[in-house]
Amino acid sequence: MINDASFGPIQQLAYVVADLDQSIVMWNHAMAVGPFAVARNVQPLEGSIYRGEESHGITINLGFTYIGNIQLELIQPCDEQPSIYREALNAGHTALHHYGFLVKDYETAYQNAVNAGYQSIVDAGQKGWARMAYMESQAMPGLIAEIIEWNENTRPYFDGVKEMLSAADSKQLVHEFSL
Repeated sequence: MINDASFGPIQQLAYVVADLDQSIVMWNHAMAVGPFAVARNVQPLEGSIYRGEESHGITINLGFTYIGNIQLELIQPCDEQPSIYREALNAGHTALHHYGFLVKDYETAYQNAVNAGYQSIVDAGQKGWARMAYMESQAMPGLIAEIIEWNENTRPYFDGVKEMLSAADSKQLVHEFSL
């Protein structure tokens, strides 16, 4: 069983969406969340392993906002390359895609997930910089945990987005930035 003691508290909720801009407006109207930080044409998983094969050149658009201290991430695949995101859209999956955890001890968290019956869908990053994995529960197919190594390389990414949004003009829904 995976619990807060294994990974720490949930830091992120992520949804895969067909249209990022449309989804931002819908989230804003339905949940009164925003503003959003938006990065377009991002290639986040170059050289990662997706379902046992090396992944090449997927492109996505990302939107981030916060619901309290939880980051909401909206992910729009921009191409037809095989990926965990394209897989979700092709299956018509429009609900929660994954939970994100920021972990200090990546190896232990990864092994805890394996021991709890989770299987890796994506392994990315590199030791010494930052690693992440999408792990799917075999007992509850579709339940995906994203394990993100929390260190001096990932901290500015998460903290920077939060700081940018806290200082952003709340009357402007979308604030473009580059990763």
